[in-house]
Amino acid sequence: MEILGLLDTLESIILDSTKVPFTKKVIVDEAKVLSIIDKIRLVTQGGHDFAKKALAHNDAPENAAAAPAGANEPERKGAFEGKTQEIIEQAYQLAKEIRGGADKYADEVLANLEATSVRVLRTIKAGREQLAKTTQVKEEK
Repeated sequence: MEILGLLDTLESIILDSTKVPFTKKVIVDEAKVLSIIDKIRLVTQGGHDFAKKALAHNDAPENAAAAPAGANEPERKGAFEGKTQEIIEQAYQLAKEIRGGADKYADEVLANLEATSVRVLRTIKAGREQLAKTTQVKEEK
């Protein structure tokens, strides 16, 4: 499945990212991560097309077993169309659940990224302040 490949790519980006010393945090390329998340969204949103294509590929005579035995052609067609509609509704529901899960996961990743960025920024500011203090002390002497 294409989503699994995208998740593997996302995982490799995280694993190959620069580590923040003395922490379990990493610095990731925001653009790469967001690009992968966008691709995951596109794949999950395109899921309903997959169900329609799969159903279009199947012919009604092959699925006539879904209709009652001895049913005439209109009854078979009606039973097939009912089953088709049921499958499409299930596919839409599944796609909705997948999108919800992907959005939740993306939000968690972005929240972690934001928290890491805030910590790194604090460290940078503290380092610059310490450097400024050290520079002031040297200039005063």
